[in-house]
Amino acid sequence: MKKRIFLISFIIFFLYFLTVPLLLAQEPEIPYAGEVPLTPNVRPMIIVSGSDYDMGYQWYQQIVQIYGKKPCEELSHQKFTEDELSALKAYQWYIRKYTPEMIELLKGMVDGAKDAGIFLTYEQVLAKWSGTTKYPFPAGSENEKLPPEEDCSGWAAWGRMTKDGKLYCGGSGDHQIIMGDNEIRSFEYCVAMFPEKGNNFVFSTSTGCCWHVSMNNKGCAMFHHGTTGYYGRYLPPEEQNYGYGVPNVMITIHTLRFAQSANDAQRIVLSLPSGDGRVGGAWADVNGTAFVIENRDNPRAIRKSGDYGERDFIYSTNNLFSEELKDCYKPPPGQKVIFFPHVGYLGTEGSLGSIGRNFELWNLFHNYPGEVDINFAKMIWRFPGPPPPYATIDEAVEDYDRSQARLWNAHVSQTGNAMVGIMVPDNGEEGLYYVSQGCAVRGNDSPTYPGGVVIRIAPTYSFYQLKLDSNVRNVARAARTRTQYDLYNAYQELSKLSYEDVPYAPLNAILDQATTEWQKGEYYSRIAGRKQGNENINCLAKSARSYFRAQALALQAYNSLVPPAKCPEDLGLREWFGAWGDWDTRGDN
Repeated sequence: MKKRIFLISFIIFFLYFLTVPLLLAQEPEIPYAGEVPLTPNVRPMIIVSGSDYDMGYQWYQQIVQIYGKKPCEELSHQKFTEDELSALKAYQWYIRKYTPEMIELLKGMVDGAKDAGIFLTYEQVLAKWSGTTKYPFPAGSENEKLPPEEDCSGWAAWGRMTKDGKLYCGGSGDHQIIMGDNEIRSFEYCVAMFPEKGNNFVFSTSTGCCWHVSMNNKGCAMFHHGTTGYYGRYLPPEEQNYGYGVPNVMITIHTLRFAQSANDAQRIVLSLPSGDGRVGGAWADVNGTAFVIENRDNPRAIRKSGDYGERDFIYSTNNLFSEELKDCYKPPPGQKVIFFPHVGYLGTEGSLGSIGRNFELWNLFHNYPGEVDINFAKMIWRFPGPPPPYATIDEAVEDYDRSQARLWNAHVSQTGNAMVGIMVPDNGEEGLYYVSQGCAVRGNDSPTYPGGVVIRIAPTYSFYQLKLDSNVRNVARAARTRTQYDLYNAYQELSKLSYEDVPYAPLNAILDQATTEWQKGEYYSRIAGRKQGNENINCLAKSARSYFRAQALALQAYNSLVPPAKCPEDLGLREWFGAWGDWDTRGDN
């Protein structure tokens, strides 16, 4: 009898420890359709704090919280040849020499994934962050056709250009987001880091080709990746100087963490060896310094505000301005490379989609000085250009290269916006970081390049706000306060409708979703109070993400009833392209 009782007790004990983890397992924060991960309609924010190891540990713990195990499991299948392992050792040598903090971060990522039930090797995580290329490039690779450049846009304005003299910056990565294509990078998100040593900072992970839209608590911001490296790509193969170095992503993170100003950022970026020479960036700070690193070296080209007529503003899309770099463009058959004074060079590679966006940014800042604030900044990414004047998109795409995109009249707001970030940096604890997942305006039908014809899943067309405060708990508290206000405002506007009004039911459903996220935020905030160390940070981050989703959904409902500005006139400003202004337009010469 005692043996039977013991056996039954053992079985119950075993089943308890087998099933409880399954019962307590949380669903991923993003939606899935069967086994397929779907792009979230609110961009996730990973928030980490502490030692380099702890931040890496929290980072990959939160990867699993947000996306489930799929991205890490796909990474875990990677195998390496002896040549690739040798290449990883070369990357590690540069990392250990120039950015040693990243080694501990990677080790933390490995253990964070392991404790979440996914066994990654250090080599697999290192490869994800650096690549496994063995240089030199294989013979014949120079003849490979490169895919069309995806678009990115960025700008900074300060001083006489803004209403309050503060620095405002904006940037977007423009492309399709493909979830789960065998690398974690495709699972896009933002990251806020609070290291024990160095600056606090926030950034977006890869939005297409680069990491940008970032700022630190010293008032320094990177608003665009710059056009760095385009020149080298078009040099003859024998003149290309690729090799190993510090991975570009690590250069960006290291610079944000330790730069005290934009000039300091330039010094750090250019002092760190970049294997492919493509990291530079467009930087600005609260002291009025701003520039775009168009090429790191051979030749070095750095464009500053004022070089082409800007007055307390600067911008960058995906083409070049510097005269010494014009040879990187190939002109169309029978034509020449054209330089436009305020928009740079027009050629056949990497510039077709940039011309219209540069014209728009020049005309906005040049003609509306002193008007830039957060509402103006958001308006820029809600201000669509007219669609290409063709009967079908097929005709428009067919004409894109032939006409040099002459009739596309692109704006920075377009269907291909993957992430829009707007920043109000501060040398302290008041910096604000606004995030929109996808295009920020409904009804935009103006792609800037053929690949920019993108449809998103359940878009909110709204921005949530992160305050770059002194620590993670204060970030979560600030998110909570902002969410309360956004929920209240949306509720007040919805209350003006009756049950019979057609918009009431769908908007009430959206507000219910926002309130659900609010309660989730409250739940995880309370749990965080009972946790210590990494578990405390992970719960606070989960709480903040719930508040951010609540903000975005509440603003979706609010903006449906109180439409935000979509052009200068909606802000009470004078007519866009009215006779009063000094407008620049394309006139090929």
